[in-house]
Amino acid sequence: MNDRFGNGALAGLLVLTLILVGFSLRTRGPDSAAAGPSATVSAPSTGTVSPSPSPSTSSGPVVFLGDSMTEGKSASAPAKRWTAIVAADLGLKEVNLGHARTGYLRKGPEGSCGDKACPNFEGIVAQAVKADPSTVIVTGGGNDSGLAPKDFSQAVSDTLTALKKALPDAKIYVVNPWWDLRPVPDSLSAQTSSVKQAAGEAKVSFLDTDQPLVDKPGLMVADGTNPNDAGHAVLAKAVTKAMGVSENG
Repeated sequence: MNDRFGNGALAGLLVLTLILVGFSLRTRGPDSAAAGPSATVSAPSTGTVSPSPSPSTSSGPVVFLGDSMTEGKSASAPAKRWTAIVAADLGLKEVNLGHARTGYLRKGPEGSCGDKACPNFEGIVAQAVKADPSTVIVTGGGNDSGLAPKDFSQAVSDTLTALKKALPDAKIYVVNPWWDLRPVPDSLSAQTSSVKQAAGEAKVSFLDTDQPLVDKPGLMVADGTNPNDAGHAVLAKAVTKAMGVSENG
């Protein structure tokens, strides 16, 4: 009986041991011994990336006042005229207010602007101001050759002063009068001096480009009074160089 009791006790102890071992295995996952601390995996972002802001377009245009060389009728396309090239180099929109056969004093012929004569440069100032430009470039004066020097000087002064007063924050440039393939008139030198003096008095920038077209028939159309595409390119380069602006920005 003692043997049976001893054997029974031993069997019971064995069963209890097996139960405890089984319970321990169930409470531990099969990989719990090997698994380290749980890692947090970030889900890939699904947010939309905001595009870079567009370049500012807040700068006003560049307005050109001038005669036939500015108007650019002799260019093969509007983009070929010197004003368009300069505007592109400045990174600004072009507003071209040039009219053939006009000057600081001279108006165009009757019917040149609709049923009226195109105004002289001073008469264009209001249109220039309306365009709200950041830059203004005035060229011309050759068509005023032969008119009274005193009247010419006064007209230049009135034009530049009116622009500066109406557009105090704009950059205003005035170019020396250009000439073509015809004999250079004696008055051109005095006209250039008048423009330079008026620019100083009005506190606008005078651009001395010399005479890019004189004695250069390869830069002119057949009539010899207006530049061809090559001539327009030369004029543009002369203006941007005088302004201190590199080509294409």
